[in-house]
Amino acid sequence: MKLHFYGGADTVTGSMHMIEANGSRIIRDAGLFQGRREEARRINENPGFDAGTLDAILLSHAHIDHCGNLPTICKLGFNGAIHATTATTRLTEIMLRDSAYIQSQDAAYLNQKTNRKGMQPIDPLYTIADAESAISRLRGHHYHEAVELAPGIRSEAYEAGHILGSELSYITVEEQGRIHKIGFAVDLGRHNLPLIRDPETMPPVDVLVMESTYGNRKHGDAKNAREQLREVIAKTWKKGGRVIIPAFALERAQELIYHISSLMLDGKLEKRSVYLDSPMAAEVTKVFDQHTDYLDDDYAEMKKEMGCLLCPPWVKATPSVEESKAVTGSDEVCVVVAASGMCEHGRILHHLKHSIENPDNTIVIVGYQAMHTLGRRLVEQQKEVKIFGDTFERKAGVVTLDAFSAHADRDDLVTYAKAVNPGRIFLVHGEKEAREALAGELTREIGAEVLLPKRGDVVEIGS
Repeated sequence: MKLHFYGGADTVTGSMHMIEANGSRIIRDAGLFQGRREEARRINENPGFDAGTLDAILLSHAHIDHCGNLPTICKLGFNGAIHATTATTRLTEIMLRDSAYIQSQDAAYLNQKTNRKGMQPIDPLYTIADAESAISRLRGHHYHEAVELAPGIRSEAYEAGHILGSELSYITVEEQGRIHKIGFAVDLGRHNLPLIRDPETMPPVDVLVMESTYGNRKHGDAKNAREQLREVIAKTWKKGGRVIIPAFALERAQELIYHISSLMLDGKLEKRSVYLDSPMAAEVTKVFDQHTDYLDDDYAEMKKEMGCLLCPPWVKATPSVEESKAVTGSDEVCVVVAASGMCEHGRILHHLKHSIENPDNTIVIVGYQAMHTLGRRLVEQQKEVKIFGDTFERKAGVVTLDAFSAHADRDDLVTYAKAVNPGRIFLVHGEKEAREALAGELTREIGAEVLLPKRGDVVEIGS
């Protein structure tokens, strides 16, 4: 039996790991690598294996860095089933259709520039048809339901506490009369996040593949997120500015709407417009109402107060391009929540383009920003940034709120690893400093063998 690390090993995007056993091959996740445009294109187009030889795909959740390259894998020859929780299958449909649309729109926008310069036109990575091909292969399951992925390879999903429907995968592999137990805790969530349940502990495993995104950091208490957000919004509005929040359309956008509406209902913020400028985020929000069995008591309380996340009159979805342009071009004091979360694609780029040179405005970062993304450059407080190829002076304030993170921090990760008691741990989904710091901590705390695989590494298990 072998583990292959094809993506999201020594970086935080493009998660993709393979189990090879009994002549079968399955991958967990097929995420979109995000970063420098040319590098991202090259990696996403070439996963590193023959997609036609895959037996199945196991999908952890519907974030684009975990599901976003499924259409490419299908286009390259995969014709099996894609297994996930029922909530994840519904969300993935929305994410993939939107991803294909955004790629087509961004390619068209950039081609206006390349055509003027006589450069080769840019094709989208995949089309709507490619996305629909992947969607047709989705198969939904419930938590704790045993799923046979391939002969001798079975999986059971546990609540990850990361986003709606996210799973930690407990995989048993029977090969040559021996049983190997592999756990995937990528992505592992936090306790006390709004709307979703806390992560579950899977049974003990021989091998644990675990994220290390925040392996060298301790988050602020998730219970403080709402107050931190209130303070930033109130200060910005007092100056007459607007708050621009790049947010993942799935989970983070819903959490933000929930927090801001709660603050307004409690009289802690003025009732001003909150624009949800992402058609995908609006669609995702509706899925929350359709999958209440995945949600916690916070959701029930929200239903009593608001009716639904989009029901309050101050929450305004802007599905059309014309509505989005009207918000972008106005001087209204408001909050704008727009995708994408790392500021690489979508409507957030237009809001940043029009708002970044106004010192009264505030850009609020509420999620992880991968290296070489515009979001990362904002976190680093760079004085000049490029948006759609043009250079802008950053005069708007940038505030990072770590309490909103949906990823486990160093202490959470160590606690989880202790609970599942692995003999070997492979740390993935993290940058160099975070992985190395967490490896040292795990070695001291639990004594397991800790390895730091690189993209393309292959490791034999159970020999």
